Amino acid sequence: MVCAVTALMLGLTACGGGSPTASVVTMPSGSTSAAAIPAIDPLRCDPTTAAPGETVTNGKGSHESGVAVVADYNWAVITGRDTARVTDAVATGAAMASPSLISQAIGGYPPGTTYCLRMRQTRPDTVLYTLTYQPPAGGTNEYRLRATVTGPPGDVRIAGVVDQ
Repeated sequence: MVCAVTALMLGLTACGGGSPTASVVTMPSGSTSAAAIPAIDPLRCDPTTAAPGETVTNGKGSHESGVAVVADYNWAVITGRDTARVTDAVATGAAMASPSLISQAIGGYPPGTTYCLRMRQTRPDTVLYTLTYQPPAGGTNEYRLRATVTGPPGDVRIAGVVDQ
């Protein structure tokens, strides 16, 4: 008689025309099913490294200033993955406010990505910044960007972002 054995986590043995019987397969004591994967250290973002006139952060922002709204936008995209918050950080009518572009922005950073912003407001409507980020799989990447902002303090929004 020919027997077939199928083993996943639960072993099933079938012999002849009878119904299969289940047997529990256990791992030897002290063994693991997969090698431990070392954790990747998150990208460090130390505000004390800021040069005079520069802001260094990876935290939530606000609408109080250009620098604050750039921080808010990037936090909402990368950490919060919050479409409503991203939309709120962008000026009404701005091209980057389209739902498809917001979805692409959020999708561009895998969950668990860490980042750091180095920002400097050079004019009332301009924030120059460097976004350094690290996805969970490792490898650091960097963008040098210029944000155009609009609105009074407390209601500042991003009108656009381009490469520097």
